[in-house]
Amino acid sequence: MAVILELTRVFRMAGRDMVDPDPTMTAEQVLKHYGRQFPKLLGAKVIEPVTEGDKHVYEFRQASFGDRG
Repeated sequence: MAVILELTRVFRMAGRDMVDPDPTMTAEQVLKHYGRQFPKLLGAKVIEPVTEGDKHVYEFRQASFGDRG
């Protein structure tokens, strides 16, 4: 018998897990939502999700800028 497992979305920034504010939002909309609270997320990117147990984990990764020369 197959078991259907519903995965919950979790958003991770620098090792900190944040809850999904609204399951109907896209990952990019969630990034924008949290960008209001965490300015360092402005310009960040959403990394493809990975599955960890019963969670779908999306990582917010800050943009890396090149060295000035």
